Amino acid sequence: MAAPSQRPTHPQSSAGGYHRRGGRVPPHLVELSHCLVDFVVQLLPSREEVSVKEDVRKLLERLIKTIEPSAQLFSFGSTANGFELKNSDMDLCCLLQVRSNPPISASEFVINTAQLLERETKFSVKPLPYARIPIIKLSLPPSSNIPFGIACDIGFENRLALENTRLLYTYAAIDPERVRTLVLFLKLWSKRRKINSPYHGTLSSYGYTLLVIFFLVHVKDPPVLPNLQQLPPMRPISPTEAQIDGRDVWFFDDIDLLRRSWKSPNTDSISEL
Repeated sequence: MAAPSQRPTHPQSSAGGYHRRGGRVPPHLVELSHCLVDFVVQLLPSREEVSVKEDVRKLLERLIKTIEPSAQLFSFGSTANGFELKNSDMDLCCLLQVRSNPPISASEFVINTAQLLERETKFSVKPLPYARIPIIKLSLPPSSNIPFGIACDIGFENRLALENTRLLYTYAAIDPERVRTLVLFLKLWSKRRKINSPYHGTLSSYGYTLLVIFFLVHVKDPPVLPNLQQLPPMRPISPTEAQIDGRDVWFFDDIDLLRRSWKSPNTDSISEL
Protein backbone atom coordinates (compact mmCIF):
# COMPACT_ATOMS: atom_id res chain seq x y z
CA MET A 1 0.00 0.00 0.00
CA ALA A 2 1.58 3.26 -1.08
CA ALA A 3 1.18 6.55 0.71
CA PRO A 4 -0.81 9.32 -0.99
CA SER A 5 1.35 10.84 -3.70
CA GLN A 6 0.32 14.45 -3.15
CA ARG A 7 2.74 16.52 -1.15
CA PRO A 8 1.41 19.51 0.78
CA THR A 9 1.28 22.62 -1.37
CA HIS A 10 1.04 26.30 -0.53
CA PRO A 11 -2.43 27.81 -0.33
CA GLN A 12 -3.07 30.43 -2.99
CA SER A 13 -2.55 33.93 -1.66
CA SER A 14 -2.08 37.53 -2.64
CA ALA A 15 0.08 40.27 -1.19
CA GLY A 16 -2.60 41.32 1.27
CA GLY A 17 -3.75 37.86 2.32
CA TYR A 18 -6.14 35.64 0.43
CA HIS A 19 -9.90 35.68 0.02
CA ARG A 20 -12.15 32.87 1.06
CA ARG A 21 -15.75 32.44 2.02
CA GLY A 22 -16.27 34.55 5.12
CA GLY A 23 -13.69 37.22 4.35
CA ARG A 24 -10.00 37.86 3.92
CA VAL A 25 -7.44 35.79 5.84
CA PRO A 26 -4.90 38.05 7.56
CA PRO A 27 -1.44 38.03 5.93
CA HIS A 28 0.28 36.67 9.05
CA LEU A 29 -1.94 33.57 8.93
CA VAL A 30 -1.20 33.13 5.25
CA GLU A 31 2.50 33.28 6.02
CA LEU A 32 2.11 30.82 8.89
CA SER A 33 0.36 28.35 6.56
CA HIS A 34 3.25 28.70 4.10
CA CYS A 35 5.80 28.11 6.88
CA LEU A 36 3.97 25.02 8.13
CA VAL A 37 3.85 23.50 4.66
CA ASP A 38 7.53 24.26 4.03
CA PHE A 39 8.42 22.76 7.40
CA VAL A 40 6.40 19.58 6.84
CA VAL A 41 7.83 19.01 3.35
CA GLN A 42 11.27 18.68 4.97
CA LEU A 43 9.92 15.91 7.22
CA LEU A 44 8.77 13.67 4.37
CA PRO A 45 10.82 10.61 3.36
CA SER A 46 12.82 10.98 0.16
CA ARG A 47 11.99 8.97 -2.94
CA GLU A 48 15.20 7.03 -2.30
CA GLU A 49 14.09 6.07 1.20
CA VAL A 50 10.63 5.01 0.00
CA SER A 51 12.23 2.94 -2.79
CA VAL A 52 14.69 1.23 -0.44
CA LYS A 53 11.94 0.33 2.02
CA GLU A 54 9.83 -1.15 -0.76
CA ASP A 55 12.83 -3.17 -1.96
CA VAL A 56 13.29 -4.48 1.59
CA ARG A 57 9.63 -5.46 1.79
CA LYS A 58 9.85 -7.33 -1.51
CA LEU A 59 13.04 -9.11 -0.46
CA LEU A 60 11.53 -10.23 2.84
CA GLU A 61 8.36 -11.39 1.10
CA ARG A 62 10.35 -13.49 -1.40
CA LEU A 63 12.25 -15.15 1.43
CA ILE A 64 9.13 -15.87 3.49
CA LYS A 65 7.47 -17.43 0.44
CA THR A 66 10.20 -20.11 0.46
CA ILE A 67 8.70 -21.49 3.68
CA GLU A 68 5.07 -20.51 3.01
CA PRO A 69 4.28 -19.98 -0.72
CA SER A 70 0.92 -18.29 -0.05
CA ALA A 71 2.44 -15.64 2.22
CA GLN A 72 2.10 -11.95 1.39
CA LEU A 73 3.86 -9.15 3.23
CA PHE A 74 2.05 -5.82 3.60
CA SER A 75 3.19 -2.48 4.98
CA PHE A 76 0.97 -0.94 7.63
CA GLY A 77 1.09 1.92 10.10
CA SER A 78 2.80 5.17 9.16
CA THR A 79 4.79 3.45 6.41
CA ALA A 80 1.56 3.06 4.45
CA ASN A 81 -1.10 5.38 5.89
CA GLY A 82 0.14 8.69 4.46
CA PHE A 83 1.59 10.05 7.71
CA GLU A 84 5.17 8.81 7.53
CA LEU A 85 8.13 10.88 8.72
CA LYS A 86 11.56 10.38 7.19
CA ASN A 87 13.80 7.76 8.79
CA SER A 88 10.82 6.13 10.50
CA ASP A 89 10.59 2.43 11.29
CA MET A 90 8.83 -0.05 9.01
CA ASP A 91 5.86 -2.12 10.16
CA LEU A 92 5.07 -5.23 8.10
CA CYS A 93 2.32 -7.81 8.42
CA CYS A 94 2.41 -11.30 6.92
CA LEU A 95 -0.88 -12.76 5.72
CA LEU A 96 -1.37 -16.34 4.57
CA GLN A 97 -3.77 -16.65 1.65
CA VAL A 98 -3.97 -20.43 2.10
CA ARG A 99 -4.29 -21.69 5.67
CA SER A 100 -2.29 -24.79 6.55
CA ASN A 101 -3.90 -27.70 8.34
CA PRO A 102 -3.33 -27.59 11.23
CA PRO A 103 -2.99 -23.77 11.06
CA ILE A 104 0.40 -22.33 11.98
CA SER A 105 0.44 -20.21 15.12
CA ALA A 106 1.90 -16.71 15.28
CA SER A 107 4.65 -17.99 17.58
CA GLU A 108 5.60 -20.76 15.15
CA PHE A 109 5.65 -18.30 12.27
CA VAL A 110 7.95 -15.93 14.18
CA ILE A 111 10.39 -18.72 15.12
CA ASN A 112 10.54 -20.24 11.61
CA THR A 113 10.83 -16.90 9.83
CA ALA A 114 13.46 -15.58 12.23
CA GLN A 115 15.65 -18.62 11.64
CA LEU A 116 15.34 -18.12 7.87
CA LEU A 117 16.21 -14.42 8.02
CA GLU A 118 19.20 -15.08 10.26
CA ARG A 119 20.56 -17.52 7.64
CA GLU A 120 19.76 -15.57 4.50
CA THR A 121 20.17 -11.86 5.35
CA LYS A 122 22.50 -9.47 7.11
CA PHE A 123 19.75 -8.16 9.35
CA SER A 124 20.11 -8.22 13.09
CA VAL A 125 17.18 -10.48 13.95
CA LYS A 126 15.36 -10.49 17.29
CA PRO A 127 12.35 -12.83 17.43
CA LEU A 128 9.73 -12.25 20.13
CA PRO A 129 7.55 -15.35 19.66
CA TYR A 130 5.91 -15.28 23.09
CA ALA A 131 5.11 -11.58 23.35
CA ARG A 132 1.44 -10.55 23.61
CA ILE A 133 1.66 -9.84 19.87
CA PRO A 134 4.47 -12.07 18.50
CA ILE A 135 6.77 -10.15 16.16
CA ILE A 136 10.23 -10.24 14.60
CA LYS A 137 12.38 -7.14 15.05
CA LEU A 138 14.91 -6.50 12.28
CA SER A 139 17.58 -3.84 12.00
CA LEU A 140 20.41 -2.79 9.72
CA PRO A 141 22.88 -0.07 10.72
CA PRO A 142 23.39 2.94 8.41
CA SER A 143 25.71 2.31 5.47
CA SER A 144 26.73 3.97 2.21
CA ASN A 145 23.87 2.17 0.44
CA ILE A 146 21.31 2.77 3.21
CA PRO A 147 22.38 6.02 4.91
CA PHE A 148 19.37 6.00 7.25
CA GLY A 149 19.59 2.31 8.20
CA ILE A 150 16.56 0.06 8.52
CA ALA A 151 14.41 -0.81 11.52
CA CYS A 152 11.51 -3.13 10.86
CA ASP A 153 8.91 -5.15 12.77
CA ILE A 154 7.17 -8.11 11.15
CA GLY A 155 3.90 -9.38 12.59
CA PHE A 156 1.52 -12.15 11.58
CA GLU A 157 -2.14 -12.09 10.47
CA ASN A 158 -2.86 -8.65 11.96
CA ARG A 159 -5.75 -7.89 9.61
CA LEU A 160 -7.25 -5.23 11.86
CA ALA A 161 -4.04 -3.19 11.59
CA LEU A 162 -4.21 -3.36 7.81
CA GLU A 163 -7.81 -2.12 7.76
CA ASN A 164 -6.91 0.66 10.17
CA THR A 165 -4.07 1.67 7.86
CA ARG A 166 -6.45 1.80 4.89
CA LEU A 167 -8.84 4.00 6.86
CA LEU A 168 -6.15 6.56 7.75
CA TYR A 169 -4.75 6.41 4.20
CA THR A 170 -8.18 7.32 2.83
CA TYR A 171 -8.54 10.27 5.20
CA ALA A 172 -5.06 11.48 4.25
CA ALA A 173 -5.90 11.27 0.54
CA ILE A 174 -9.12 13.32 0.70
CA ASP A 175 -7.45 16.61 1.69
CA PRO A 176 -3.70 15.94 1.77
CA GLU A 177 -2.60 19.56 2.15
CA ARG A 178 -4.48 20.26 5.34
CA VAL A 179 -4.77 16.79 6.87
CA ARG A 180 -1.20 15.61 6.33
CA THR A 181 0.33 18.95 7.31
CA LEU A 182 -1.57 19.07 10.60
CA VAL A 183 -0.86 15.44 11.49
CA LEU A 184 2.84 15.47 10.59
CA PHE A 185 3.46 18.74 12.41
CA LEU A 186 1.71 17.44 15.54
CA LYS A 187 3.61 14.14 15.37
CA LEU A 188 6.96 15.92 15.29
CA TRP A 189 5.89 18.46 17.93
CA SER A 190 4.91 15.69 20.35
CA LYS A 191 8.11 13.76 19.58
CA ARG A 192 10.33 16.80 20.22
CA ARG A 193 8.59 17.38 23.54
CA LYS A 194 8.80 13.70 24.47
CA ILE A 195 5.06 13.30 24.97
CA ASN A 196 4.48 10.56 22.37
CA SER A 197 5.17 7.41 24.39
CA PRO A 198 2.36 5.36 25.97
CA TYR A 199 5.09 3.62 28.00
CA HIS A 200 5.61 6.94 29.78
CA GLY A 201 1.90 7.70 30.14
CA THR A 202 1.34 9.89 27.07
CA LEU A 203 -0.35 9.34 23.72
CA SER A 204 1.36 7.55 20.85
CA SER A 205 1.87 9.15 17.44
CA TYR A 206 -1.10 7.08 16.33
CA GLY A 207 -3.17 8.59 19.12
CA TYR A 208 -2.31 12.12 17.99
CA THR A 209 -3.25 11.20 14.43
CA LEU A 210 -6.68 10.03 15.61
CA LEU A 211 -7.14 13.26 17.57
CA VAL A 212 -6.52 15.36 14.46
CA ILE A 213 -8.95 13.29 12.38
CA PHE A 214 -11.61 13.45 15.12
CA PHE A 215 -11.13 17.22 15.29
CA LEU A 216 -11.51 17.62 11.51
CA VAL A 217 -14.55 15.29 11.34
CA HIS A 218 -16.48 16.05 14.53
CA VAL A 219 -15.26 19.31 16.10
CA LYS A 220 -14.85 21.69 13.16
CA ASP A 221 -18.16 23.11 11.96
CA PRO A 222 -18.57 22.67 9.08
CA PRO A 223 -16.37 19.56 9.05
CA VAL A 224 -13.16 19.40 7.03
CA LEU A 225 -13.50 15.64 6.48
CA PRO A 226 -16.49 13.33 6.11
CA ASN A 227 -17.13 10.49 8.53
CA LEU A 228 -16.10 7.58 6.29
CA GLN A 229 -17.74 5.03 8.56
CA GLN A 230 -21.14 6.69 8.21
CA LEU A 231 -21.22 7.35 4.47
CA PRO A 232 -23.64 4.89 2.81
CA PRO A 233 -22.06 2.15 0.71
CA MET A 234 -22.55 2.12 -3.07
CA ARG A 235 -23.53 -1.56 -3.03
CA PRO A 236 -24.69 -4.18 -0.51
CA ILE A 237 -21.90 -5.11 1.93
CA SER A 238 -21.73 -8.68 3.20
CA PRO A 239 -20.83 -9.48 6.84
CA THR A 240 -17.62 -11.10 5.58
CA GLU A 241 -16.51 -7.79 4.03
CA ALA A 242 -17.63 -5.67 6.96
CA GLN A 243 -16.21 -7.62 9.90
CA ILE A 244 -12.88 -8.92 11.15
CA ASP A 245 -12.80 -10.91 14.38
CA GLY A 246 -16.32 -9.72 15.15
CA ARG A 247 -15.44 -6.03 14.72
CA ASP A 248 -17.13 -3.78 12.19
CA VAL A 249 -14.35 -2.47 9.92
CA TRP A 250 -16.37 -1.16 6.99
CA PHE A 251 -15.82 2.38 5.74
CA PHE A 252 -16.29 4.21 2.44
CA ASP A 253 -12.96 3.68 0.67
CA ASP A 254 -13.48 4.87 -2.92
CA ILE A 255 -10.82 7.59 -2.90
CA ASP A 256 -11.40 8.72 -6.49
CA LEU A 257 -15.11 9.18 -5.86
CA LEU A 258 -14.46 10.99 -2.59
CA ARG A 259 -12.07 13.41 -4.28
CA ARG A 260 -14.66 14.15 -6.96
CA SER A 261 -17.74 14.39 -4.76
CA TRP A 262 -16.61 15.54 -1.29
CA LYS A 263 -16.20 19.29 -1.23
CA SER A 264 -15.93 20.51 2.32
CA PRO A 265 -17.65 23.86 2.92
CA ASN A 266 -14.93 24.51 5.50
CA THR A 267 -12.27 26.68 3.82
CA ASP A 268 -10.13 27.34 6.91
CA SER A 269 -6.43 27.49 6.13
CA ILE A 270 -3.90 25.28 7.88
CA SER A 271 -2.97 28.07 10.30
CA GLU A 272 -6.63 28.78 11.13
CA LEU A 273 -7.29 25.11 11.87
